[in-house]
Order: sequence, then C-alpha cells, then structure tokens
Amino acid sequence: MSHTLESIAKELGLSKTTVSRAISGKGRISEETRNKVNEYIKQINYRPSAVARSLAASRTFNVGLVVPADSALGEMPYFQTLMTGVCDRAMDFDYDVLIILADNEGISPLKHAVQNRKIDAVIVSRCERDSKVINFLKTANIPYIVVGNPMDKAVPYVDHDNEGAASRMIETLIDAGITRMALIGGGENINVTSSRLIGFKNGFKNKGLKVDEDLIFLNMHKSERLDSVLKTAMADGAECIVCMDDMLCNSVLNCLHNDGISVPEDVKLCSFYDSNLLSTSKPSITSLYFDAKKLGALCLETLMRNLDGESVASQIVTDFNIQMRDSTR
Repeated sequence: MSHTLESIAKELGLSKTTVSRAISGKGRISEETRNKVNEYIKQINYRPSAVARSLAASRTFNVGLVVPADSALGEMPYFQTLMTGVCDRAMDFDYDVLIILADNEGISPLKHAVQNRKIDAVIVSRCERDSKVINFLKTANIPYIVVGNPMDKAVPYVDHDNEGAASRMIETLIDAGITRMALIGGGENINVTSSRLIGFKNGFKNKGLKVDEDLIFLNMHKSERLDSVLKTAMADGAECIVCMDDMLCNSVLNCLHNDGISVPEDVKLCSFYDSNLLSTSKPSITSLYFDAKKLGALCLETLMRNLDGESVASQIVTDFNIQMRDSTR
C-alpha cells in the first residue's frame, strides 16, 4: 500500500496539516500528537517524497562539493578519497552530494547551483590563492567550508597539518643521514604548496641546517622541464628528491627510470602525500600518509552543524604517519 499524508491523517483522525507539522518538526502541535504521528509512520515505514521533505524543511538536502575542473588524472586519488568521506558521512545526515566543477578558470556551475537554490551548503575541495570560488561564496549567503588553509581568518576551513608533517618528514630524513635534498613542487597558486614549502624549510632549520634554494623547483605540474630539472638536481649533488605530492612523485620516478637512474641506489625519493597511485611503485615510496576520507567526513559534519545554527571554528587535523619505505633506504 502506498501511504500519503492524506491517508495517514485519515487513519489517525488528524488533519493533513497536523501530520505535516509532526513530520517536519515545525509548527505548533502538542508533543503527544507529534509522538503519535512519528510512531505510526515508523510502524508503516513511511518516508516523505524528496520534494515534500524539501518543502517542509525549507532545504534541498543537497550539499555541493566543488572539485577543480583542471584536476589532472593523477590528482584524482586524493579527490576520490575526499569525496568518499563526504558522501559516506552525508548519507548519515540523509543528504546527497552534488559534484560541481569550478576553479579560477570559471565558476559558472557553482553560481548556477547556488543562485537556483539547488544546494544548502558548499565544500570547496581545493584552496587557491585569490580564489574566485571563495570570493563568490563570501557574498553568496550560503554556509561553506574550504579544504586547506585559505590564509584568511574570515574563511572557515579544515586542513591537514601539511606544514608540520612536511617538517617532521624532513627531520626524519636528516636523522637518517640524508642532508642534501631537492624539492619538486606544484603550482604556487595552490595554498598547500606554500604550506609544504614552509614545512620543508622548517625541517632543515629545526636541525640547524640551511636549505639550498637552488634545489627548490616549483610549478612543476605538467611541466616539460621536469627531466632537465632532475638532471640539474643530480648534477648539484642532490641525495634525495622530495616531491610535494603523489602525482609529482610518480612523474619523477618515471623520468628517473627512463634516464637509467636507480632509486634508491643513485638517488633517494619521497613524497609529501601517499596514495594508491604509489602503491604499486617499484621500489616502494617513502611518503606522508593523511586520511583524506576522514577529512572529507569532518567537512560534512562541520557543515551540518553550521546549518543547524551552531557556530563552528576552523580545524587543523594533526594526524599523519611517516611511511618509511625502500625508496629512502
């Protein structure tokens, strides 16, 4: 039998409006009546239609997850894991997740979703400098949270302790006798690049050593210079190539292999981010492990609390593991 508000009202001897108020939790009705309705709909396993539920609660029960449109295939392990955490936790709140492609090259899909009230809140999965996405959300009158430190106290965010983790990894490598390192980094317009660069430098500083600035190479994603940069680093005596993420590390490993350079015999290699992209690498790669799924779940939980009227603070998750593997032995 298909149950409706009208049939439930008739069965309980109540008005349709009273039943609707009991289900939505809004409106002035007695607690006894509310409990009576809720117990009955539980018995008959009644679930309001998505449209009816949305109208009753003045919500869409959708949250937007903004993913950069320019994300390369190699970056997807991170975004997929983060997305899994968001989606799994959203189910616990009976929410659906709408994937929105937007970045500094264009935010039209985000504007469309917000202005047409298709979503109740937004998670921004990548933090860019002078972000058009964030600048729009600041004025959009919709709850949002950013993954990554936006360097702006007015913007709510959650992030891994990329700076502290990078620093600790460098200190660990130095303790293992590796003191001359080249750093291969991504786009300077991405805030996590700045955090990891600071961590890299702090690791040397904390050990009383000086960083060789000539061995720091940024903006290397999709760069045709990677092979020549690696040869320069090797010629300058780099003992270890430190990559800011798994995508860069995989590219570096391929370049070294093509040039007949063995890891770790000729040069050691490590990554500031671990993922399944590196799981089948030969040799296994020393990496920093962060739980991106847990981070995604935290983003969703924080947004739900915000939607319920709670004041929420930005958070930095300090959990990480240094996975020491064959590439630095």
